[in-house]
Amino acid sequence: MDMVQSHFFETRVGLFRSLKGFLVQFGLAGDPRVQTAFHRKGNLPDDPQWLPSGPAGREINGITRYQKGYVSYAGGGKDSRGTQLILAYENNLYLGGGSPWEVPFGILVGNESFETISKFYTGYGEAPEQGKIMNRGAAYLDEEFPLLDFITSCKVVGRGLPYHPLPSASERPI
Repeated sequence: MDMVQSHFFETRVGLFRSLKGFLVQFGLAGDPRVQTAFHRKGNLPDDPQWLPSGPAGREINGITRYQKGYVSYAGGGKDSRGTQLILAYENNLYLGGGSPWEVPFGILVGNESFETISKFYTGYGEAPEQGKIMNRGAAYLDEEFPLLDFITSCKVVGRGLPYHPLPSASERPI
């Protein structure tokens, strides 16, 4: 919420790690000063795990653990979450969700959302370098990866609506 309310996404946040049929990673500010300010705030603690864990939990009754449209933080260890997020392009047995720093906290809704993510450019794969994005921001991405997609704004809608947790495994579409 802090990122949305402080206009973090208006700095042009690149969809820098976009892997067809897998995931898109984003969440590094297009303005290095903004990224530095958020980095100084420190990391977020992990959320409680609610997905089935371990190899046996990767698929239960034909439903994969990490579903298309799930959103979670990208992390690299206990309590390592910062501003980076991942979004699943497709259902995936091996993507996140099993690590406490990658517990899904949101899901895309509406056909338009899924149509939009299907149009994200995936041709650069993992080529954009996170360190260079942090140091040079959107300028680096514009110079080196001209076809990359960006988030240019984000706003809160539906404030005050009742909270609905992610669907249980039996309620999720396959």
